[in-house]
Amino acid sequence: MKKTWWFLLIVLLLSVSTLAQTQKQYTLKLLAVQENTNGTLSGSGADLFLELKEGSGRVFLDTYPVPKMDTQISTRFAKEIACHQYNLPCQKYDFIYTIKAQTSIIGGPSAGAAIAALTTIAVLDLEYHNGDTAITGTINSGGIIGPVGGTKEKLEAAAQLDLKKVLIAKGTAIPLSALQNDSDKNTTEYFNLTQYAAENLSIEVVEVSDLDEVIFHLTGEKLNHKEVQIEENEEYTQIMNDLRDLLCSRVEKIETELYKEGVSINETVAKRVEEQKGKADNATLQKDYYSAASYCFTASISLRTHYYAQKKPNLPLLWDRFLKLEEKVQALEQNLSLQKIETITDLQTLIIVKDRLNDVKEQIIKFKELPRDSDNAEQVYNLLSYSEERYFSAIAWTQFFSMSGKVLQLDREHIQQSCQQKILEAEERYQYIGLFIGENNLDSIAKKIVSAREASQKGEYELCLMKAIQAKGDANAVLSTLGLRSDELTDILESKMVAVKRVLAENTAEGKFPILGYSYFQYATSLKEQEPVTALFYLEYALEMSDLNIYFPEEKTFLETFSETFSLDRAWFEGFVIGVILTLLLLQLKPKRIKKFLKRFY
Repeated sequence: MKKTWWFLLIVLLLSVSTLAQTQKQYTLKLLAVQENTNGTLSGSGADLFLELKEGSGRVFLDTYPVPKMDTQISTRFAKEIACHQYNLPCQKYDFIYTIKAQTSIIGGPSAGAAIAALTTIAVLDLEYHNGDTAITGTINSGGIIGPVGGTKEKLEAAAQLDLKKVLIAKGTAIPLSALQNDSDKNTTEYFNLTQYAAENLSIEVVEVSDLDEVIFHLTGEKLNHKEVQIEENEEYTQIMNDLRDLLCSRVEKIETELYKEGVSINETVAKRVEEQKGKADNATLQKDYYSAASYCFTASISLRTHYYAQKKPNLPLLWDRFLKLEEKVQALEQNLSLQKIETITDLQTLIIVKDRLNDVKEQIIKFKELPRDSDNAEQVYNLLSYSEERYFSAIAWTQFFSMSGKVLQLDREHIQQSCQQKILEAEERYQYIGLFIGENNLDSIAKKIVSAREASQKGEYELCLMKAIQAKGDANAVLSTLGLRSDELTDILESKMVAVKRVLAENTAEGKFPILGYSYFQYATSLKEQEPVTALFYLEYALEMSDLNIYFPEEKTFLETFSETFSLDRAWFEGFVIGVILTLLLLQLKPKRIKKFLKRFY
């Protein structure tokens, strides 16, 4: 009787194992573009499949035909966005994505929104529309959906696939000049995609801002409907207030120096300085210490430039000041190389300090390249003033190395990977905008991408991150305003601010306070009434900086490291358990009974 129970137990274990390994497959229809032999584009369909398997968060991608490398990278990024957006238990699964297309499709992250949506649906096992709805768009930090190229062709492909609804990024616009091959890229007329799809294709086009809206249209579920509040980080507030004190007291110090040396301040400079000091005071009252520090920084540059313009130092003295500044930069960089980077605060502090030092080095190079004549005196004074104040601000920011936070895996390899990922994201957006307004109008973005690549080649991955984030943020801001009326800008700003607030609140609650994300958010808030376009750029920077930690997993505990080191395949492990049970059963039998037992089952 006892042997019968053991036999039933074994059969039960094997049955459970078989059922557990029967995986559910999730799928969404993709819309793609393919390049024809004559160089034109046409829309086509593709299928995205996702299968979850018990694992440790790994991502596998299988495609037919083989895509470009950026598709593989963007798949991992989209998965991470979804996992972070909804705090999904993604570490429990391995993700097996398959993309099947009938023709060779153009690579790129245009499937990012669909991948993030399907990841969310699969992990939460939500009911969804998978036969009549498609989504095309990139996925960005904060779950923001970004526009992609070939939207008109993709809508035409959707009609051929009998789809009823297509979700596209809010603000997606196609200049008529792009459709008519017009050389004039500065047109303000745009093709109405929604009207075209409804009247000619019988398709409903819905513009969506973020992943929450995508999930709602696919499932009817509202996953992030709660109001979020950013919990103030007292340690950040104290350090930033100290930083503000340093930069604002420096304004008073320079004014005192000018007075002692008999340098009078003319009305124009005095008015400019007082205006910046007034803004700093107002920001301080609002506890917006980053903005206050920025205003004081600007005031110091104005005073320092005026000082040099009045004193008119000779060329040898200017050379000497630049050379001494260069030595200080090198010394600080040497100290930074010894700094231990463990938290997201450490990383962002290193990023902003290195960015400021890089600014100083660029000004020094400009000075060295200038012709040695008196006609350049004013330009030299500006370069020297900016360089000295920028170096001082870099020193001030090093205070944040003392701030505590959750320990992450911030090794060189992870930082390098995040740098390369951001470059790819920035380049894709740069190329996309170029289709609308011409790449000649995007010099500043192109230069930042080049700077990021150069920094990466030199192994300066933190500086690479900053430049790539700035380039991507600039591109996203331009994309957000394409075809936008001035009265619509307020709505765009509000949606961006909601996204930033949510990401900030989530990271703060997890002990990963993003000092730059929060600082840029505060600065954007102070600018939104008077300078809404500039505010939009800083909100894009805030989004990227606030969600930077998705590239860096938390430092593993000893047990987690041990588990991963000695991780076993599920089937092998189950077989091992069953083997142990059989062994224990056999040990309870006498030799003769063992022989009979084995004959019964084998």
